[in-house]
Amino acid sequence: MRVPRGERGRRALSEGDWRTLDRLLVAGLIALAEIELATLDDIDGPRWLNALIVVAMGLSLLLRRTRPFTTLVLVVGFGVFAEIVAFGPPDLLSMVFMLIAATYSMGAHAERRRSFEGIAVGVVGVTIIAALFDPGDIVFPVVLFVIAPWLTGRALRNHLVLTRELAEKAEQLAHQREQEEQRAVTAERRRIARELHDVLAHNLSVMVVQASGGGRMVARDPERAAEVARLIESTGRDAMVELRHMFGAVRRDEGEPLDGPPSLARVERLAQRARDAGLPVEVIVEGEAEPLPPGVDLAAYRVVQEALTNSYKHAGPAHARVHIRYEPHELLLEVSDDGVGAGEAGDLGGGHGLVGMKERVALYGGDLEAGRARGGGFAVRAKIPLVARAVAR
Repeated sequence: MRVPRGERGRRALSEGDWRTLDRLLVAGLIALAEIELATLDDIDGPRWLNALIVVAMGLSLLLRRTRPFTTLVLVVGFGVFAEIVAFGPPDLLSMVFMLIAATYSMGAHAERRRSFEGIAVGVVGVTIIAALFDPGDIVFPVVLFVIAPWLTGRALRNHLVLTRELAEKAEQLAHQREQEEQRAVTAERRRIARELHDVLAHNLSVMVVQASGGGRMVARDPERAAEVARLIESTGRDAMVELRHMFGAVRRDEGEPLDGPPSLARVERLAQRARDAGLPVEVIVEGEAEPLPPGVDLAAYRVVQEALTNSYKHAGPAHARVHIRYEPHELLLEVSDDGVGAGEAGDLGGGHGLVGMKERVALYGGDLEAGRARGGGFAVRAKIPLVARAVAR
């Protein structure tokens, strides 16, 4: 799931938060060092010099994120100086922690070349300190206090860089996907506008022909003329309903020649074309198949058409079923198949055709769902309210 930018910002620590944590770390290490100094009985050099050295080493850690090389040089330098003129880092656990923090920061926050330069400085410095303190044990402190923390910091840095790159790539892909879906919705709306234009033109043509014939019948067959007038009124109301749903510009140069608007009455012909293409299709109709509002009829037809196309493309060897149920106030559609691969390829997020169908059904207050079927395969389900017919009753 994609996290909004603001939410990501709230979850991540800010630069000020990290600065505060570093100050707390430095304060804690300096306090620990001063406590250790106060409890040591045998101290080489003046006590004030020892205290000044540990404070300087601790304060240098405040630069560990922005200038890790400088931090490591200062920590190692003060450590060598302390070993020569005072007590030496091995005598204080806090100073060992400071050294580990500096070498870790060198691996975690420095660029590749600078990081290797820093580790070289750390190895040389700790070797000198170890040689002065205990010449027989040099490898252990170099590995444990320099190389191991540096490798840990380096590994964490590489992981964070990789994670950041993957997150940026995922965000770019999500943005591209949103743009593609928006383009699919826009294209579908334009196609809907073209088709509704054809439906309206058909209705208006029928009204003109009926009005022309009804005018000639007024004198010789008033009842027939009244019936024609009612038919004109009904046709006009249907046209007005479709007009309310029209939106967007009609691209006249992309009009499709129609031999009449597509309708659920032709669903058997649609299923036969799928059978001819190699997809066995079963059509089940429940309820009384009454005439539907032209826009709803067209949307339902397109849902079945797109779902069968999706099954043919993605389901592999499979059987499909078209289930149409006429309820008093709504139309229920279900197109399902038993293909093994349909659930992966036909999801609403990836199929632009299904995205367009969802937008089309939503125009009439309906809902469309697509996903895995209970027994396997893939199913597209649509529910379209028949408001006009429900009110008429």
